[in-house]
Amino acid sequence: MSFADKMRAWMPLHENGVSRTAHFMGAYLFTFALLVPLCWVRVPGTPLTAAHLLVAAVAVYALTLEWTAGLLMAVPLVPTLFAAEGVARLPTGTAAGIAVSVMVFRFAMVVGAHVLFEKKTHGLSLGGPLLFFIEPVYLLTLALFALGLKQDLRSRVAASA
Repeated sequence: MSFADKMRAWMPLHENGVSRTAHFMGAYLFTFALLVPLCWVRVPGTPLTAAHLLVAAVAVYALTLEWTAGLLMAVPLVPTLFAAEGVARLPTGTAAGIAVSVMVFRFAMVVGAHVLFEKKTHGLSLGGPLLFFIEPVYLLTLALFALGLKQDLRSRVAASA
């Protein structure tokens, strides 16, 4: 399925600005919550952690979906990683509690935005858990459309299935 096809399916379920904002923030909150414990897993023989590898994988995947929006989406991953590294240095119980709390807040915020502002929800039908990481690519693509950019992609999204 092409990115245009994925956008076409995603857009009708994310029409409200509040819901879109919740999804944008929610993607980085989700990533942060997973990065905290991944900071504790070192890649042997390197200064890298599993968190670094996850950020790199998410950024590369985002770039393969739509390179401009993917690049814009990847930029906030850097401070998200730095914040997770800072929290991971706290005592383990405190760090785990923060990560779990952020994840609970994220799910409540995103599901609440869907229910209250969209009056609909899609569950995991639009890409599963991977969507939690890369939803900013979809949102930033809409912003690029609004700026008059990516018109070829926009026309493919608008085309009937």
